[in-house]
Amino acid sequence: MTEHTEQIHILPGGYVRCISNKRFIFFKDEPRRDEELVSLIVGKVYKLAPPEANDGDLLRVIDESGEDYLYPASYFEPLIVNGELATESVMTHIPAWLKGVLYAEAVAADKSVSALLREWIEERLDLPAPVPTQ
Repeated sequence: MTEHTEQIHILPGGYVRCISNKRFIFFKDEPRRDEELVSLIVGKVYKLAPPEANDGDLLRVIDESGEDYLYPASYFEPLIVNGELATESVMTHIPAWLKGVLYAEAVAADKSVSALLREWIEERLDLPAPVPTQ
């Protein structure tokens, strides 16, 4: 088995963006095909799992399977938070009683439900610090 890896430093922060999803492990006497890995999607953000002692130069990434696997660090770039305007939305289905609770919490905090949820997300997730724009 031959492995293709390159050393690239990923900044701490817990999240990386996929920039390559080509197959990187090849077995001896097997033709090298330019195949994409179904477990990684180029452009998508992935969470890093804590490294283990024998990971070497590979990153332990929680991929589309929901499990952590080792990938070359060169397949990822650091996720940079640049203070861009919020243009993306996420929709979730919740019970009516929970919608009422969220509304009550927002009123009590003197915020919109959206602002309250964004605040909770920022408090809950270990997001990288924003990079100042010039």
